[in-house]
Amino acid sequence: MFVKRLFITTLVLSLLLLSMGCSREKKTDFELGKSYFLASNYPESSIRLEKWVSKKKNPNLEEAYAMLAVIYHDMPNRQAEYEKTMQTLKELGEKGMSAVVKLMENPTTASRLQNTIGDILIKSGSISIAPLMEHFNGANWRLKVYAQQILMQMGETAIPALTNALNSPDRFTKSMAIEALSKIGSQDIIPIIEQKLNDPDKLVQVTTAVALHAMGKQNPTEIILNSLNDPDVDVRRTATRAMSQGFDNIPVNRLLPLLKDADADVRNNATIALGKSKSSESVQALVKEMEIDENEQVRNSAGKALEAIGEPAVDPMISLLKRTDDMELIIRIAQILGNIGDKRAVEPLENIYKKEKRELIKNEIAKALNKID
Repeated sequence: MFVKRLFITTLVLSLLLLSMGCSREKKTDFELGKSYFLASNYPESSIRLEKWVSKKKNPNLEEAYAMLAVIYHDMPNRQAEYEKTMQTLKELGEKGMSAVVKLMENPTTASRLQNTIGDILIKSGSISIAPLMEHFNGANWRLKVYAQQILMQMGETAIPALTNALNSPDRFTKSMAIEALSKIGSQDIIPIIEQKLNDPDKLVQVTTAVALHAMGKQNPTEIILNSLNDPDVDVRRTATRAMSQGFDNIPVNRLLPLLKDADADVRNNATIALGKSKSSESVQALVKEMEIDENEQVRNSAGKALEAIGEPAVDPMISLLKRTDDMELIIRIAQILGNIGDKRAVEPLENIYKKEKRELIKNEIAKALNKID
């Protein structure tokens, strides 16, 4: 009886092991090639993928060719294969370019290879437009921004598709299409962009105004100025960003209240713009912002703004230097005073150097004093 049970148990285990062994399917060259590609093992990946594309009836050929094009792109000794693979992708049409764009969906691949993928898409011309627009119109923000960047680099080829995007129901898609068209810079597109000044969405209105201003049109300036205090944070961000990126006659009195805005991006944009204005009116507010703003980027921008303003900022910064014990703030002020180079800063810096025990602060003060001398 015992022997019979042992035999049955052994038989069952054998059958189970056999079934498990049979269920393990061997990976295809495509699967292996893709795994090696994602792991950045490009020599092994190319070997597997080359085997796969040699059989024209295999599935996933578009994706395999897309990966091979990326691999060959940066290999000087494989440029002949690169050109041949590019020709194959072009013959595959939008399907081929969709496979190239799809590589960007993997964040790791995107961080390493976005420039290479962009070169391939731009080189392929108009057949890249539709796959890019699919992401431009999509909800994935990272891919949306990437598609916008590539479409702008493609220039006039992308204008018809971007013009169609102006009719999108999505405010961000419309706004990004306006930005892209203005960066392409064709004067023929100005009348079409101007129509969006009457869009019911204020974000689209101000984006249009900013785009037209960048293209040399002064008429929409008032729209940008009025948008600085709009209750919609995206509108305020767009308007203040325009101020920070280059605006004639920066309205200091309108920007100063925005240093207290609840949104850090708005505060940062306003801060940068005030620095570019070089107005002494903003010094006290910027010194306070450098001291107490909760956002590090804003504090850093305030320091750069004060440095850009120069001599009018020296005494207020010296006053802050004397009353603070914050190491980060002391270092930042010392660096700014050293870069401005005003001799009024020498004595207060020397006094702090004598009293200070922290070596990092002493080192930065010494550097600042050397610059002033």
